[in-house]
Amino acid sequence: MSTSVGTKAKKKQSPSPVLVVPDRKFESALLTLENTCLSVLDSQFADNRQDTEGLYWQQVFINIATPISLALMESKGPRHFHYHYRHRPENESVLHPVLEDPVDMLAQVCKDALKQCQTHLVGISDRSIVKSGQILERALQSFLLSYKAYRGKK
Repeated sequence: MSTSVGTKAKKKQSPSPVLVVPDRKFESALLTLENTCLSVLDSQFADNRQDTEGLYWQQVFINIATPISLALMESKGPRHFHYHYRHRPENESVLHPVLEDPVDMLAQVCKDALKQCQTHLVGISDRSIVKSGQILERALQSFLLSYKAYRGKK
């Protein structure tokens, strides 16, 4: 044991777990999706309140990105937002929470958001809004591809 001032005995630390390649790709896709979702939610497509087209597309993007943002928050930490309930088989008057895997739930939300992007983001004339839509679609597709590889390895 060390008696010098300012030094401590060093504890042995276990080596940090090294992510395998699919996990790194999955984490990277998750981070990209989070950054894209944040940038979409923070972006302003309308210069002022009179720009009704910009306000419309801004609301469409918010409606697509908000469920993704909530699912991302749920997948990262404790569940705060919602639970699904089912009746107990032996007593139908009692409900109990059904806890799904939050990553699977995020993948389902991303599939739905990708469908919404492909159906609702049609007919946009503004280049910046088109570019934002393409970035969001690419992030969703990238996440879904890495999710399949991630689940395939588990």
